[in-house]
Amino acid sequence: MKIRSLLAALGLGMALAGCGMGRVAAPPSVFDLGPDSRPVPALPDRPAMALAFSAVPMLSETGVVWREGDSAAPRSYATYRWAAPPAELVRQRLTDRLSRQGPLLAERTSAQMPQLQVTLSRFEQVFQPDGTASEGRVLLQAVLVRSHAVVGQTRIATRAPAATQDAAGGVEALRVATDEAADRLAQWLSTMPLRDGGSGG
Repeated sequence: MKIRSLLAALGLGMALAGCGMGRVAAPPSVFDLGPDSRPVPALPDRPAMALAFSAVPMLSETGVVWREGDSAAPRSYATYRWAAPPAELVRQRLTDRLSRQGPLLAERTSAQMPQLQVTLSRFEQVFQPDGTASEGRVLLQAVLVRSHAVVGQTRIATRAPAATQDAAGGVEALRVATDEAADRLAQWLSTMPLRDGGSGG
């Protein structure tokens, strides 16, 4: 009787272990920047230009990055991912936004064509140390080159508060901060000399 009870208990334990081993983890939630639906500031048309875009290595992966304060220890949410690396998402957003003022090409067709060199240095959700609030932060560095000479350069840092203190709130805040950065970049370009003997208008 004791042996029969022992075997029954052993069989139940193996069955439970088998259920645990067969359990499949839920797939991660996937985010993107959504449609570009914000009104665009009224800016003058500009001539065709090329965009050369790069990003720091961490932003070439699909993790949704967050950190506490300004610590040097960025982390990624375990069950949340971007649909594409932030470098690609932001590059596409800038292309969509800047193309409304004039053609934006992947490569220059001549040395006289202006080239906008943009580096994405920051794209993350930053929490206050007590965890009660967070914001999305985006940092772009842009250099405008024309005829092998630097015409101008700028640093654009934007931030937007998160409505909720989780990945979804951070993603929405990063959408807002990215759109603000794109608008500010377009406005800066409108002040640059992009034509021979003229200004950006």
